[in-house]
Amino acid sequence: MPYTLEQIPFADVVPAGAPRTRALSGLPVTSNRRVVLRALTLGALTVGGVVADLGSRLVPGGGGVAHAETGPGGLLGWDRNDCQDAYPGGYGEQSDNVGAYIGYQAACFGGDYRGSTYCSSGWHRSGTVYDAPVHYTYSPSSSYCGSNGRYKNAWRWTTPSNGLWWRCSDGHMTVSAGGTSYTYFTICRY
Repeated sequence: MPYTLEQIPFADVVPAGAPRTRALSGLPVTSNRRVVLRALTLGALTVGGVVADLGSRLVPGGGGVAHAETGPGGLLGWDRNDCQDAYPGGYGEQSDNVGAYIGYQAACFGGDYRGSTYCSSGWHRSGTVYDAPVHYTYSPSSSYCGSNGRYKNAWRWTTPSNGLWWRCSDGHMTVSAGGTSYTYFTICRY
């Protein structure tokens, strides 16, 4: 039989004639269910916070330090956030020439085109898009970023003026139409 709203009892009001519960009767102090549940919840949150804090301190790369990331298809990024791994002499960032960050602070370097247009899940796109009559084929590349046999697909760092981190993921875009195709070196800025 369903209750009406008026028939549902309040959790903190004992109905008249209700038998006393035996729950919590073994505790040496008088308490109610709400206090015990609140204590259990706070205890669980405290333990979780301590575990998370220790995990970030004990795991390599934890605690706010940049670390290598793995993207779709096993793409790898650089461990450091200042691009010195990829470009030991550093470089001057270049502004995006396509996508959502045109006119925003420069971040990536190189490529024919730089911008968010070439991204999928924060890494360089992969696959083909048909927009009649043109085919756009995107493919990540790990042959530009690095030196001495240490090449990876992407690098990330923090921009000095606003403290944001960005990932630049390398790849190619081939544009094909009417039997002609052109391939461009493109960089996904995420």
